[in-house]
Amino acid sequence: MINLEQTIIRKLKATQHVICTIESCTGGLIAHLLTNVAGASEVYWGSFIVYDNTAKEDFGIQKEILSSYGAVSKEIASALAELGIRKIQTSTLQHSSHSLIKPRGLISIATTGIAGPGGGTREKPVGLCFIGLAITGKTTLVEEFHAPDPGDRIQMKTQFAQKALEMIRGHV
Repeated sequence: MINLEQTIIRKLKATQHVICTIESCTGGLIAHLLTNVAGASEVYWGSFIVYDNTAKEDFGIQKEILSSYGAVSKEIASALAELGIRKIQTSTLQHSSHSLIKPRGLISIATTGIAGPGGGTREKPVGLCFIGLAITGKTTLVEEFHAPDPGDRIQMKTQFAQKALEMIRGHV
């Protein structure tokens, strides 16, 4: 049986899209799941884990956006996803020796949220995740996701990653 990750990699190949992941609350889990698929190297560019706010700033997020909206916000998810596209565009894809397909389009998925068990507030509870999806030539989408079954930290990360994968599948 074909799983979600395999479906995504097949769709990316078929549509000639290259993808990267920019992860905060999922800590590289989306990257892990996608790269478990044989042949992912044809369409998977790479990943950034921008967990701490300093890492987000070093990645290119403006300090003013972080202070205005907070690290867990639709604005940060959108900005991370859009920066992911720019990173691919300025990467080794510009060189003819790269191993990826020659892409017709680029995709970047970004996550920022609260996996718990602490850190939540009334406005931003444990189980909240914002997922940004940027695709070249399209408007960046951000989904606010509330985990239906808040559990331990690993369960939260897994639910966030699953939702991100479903979002990719739905827009490729």
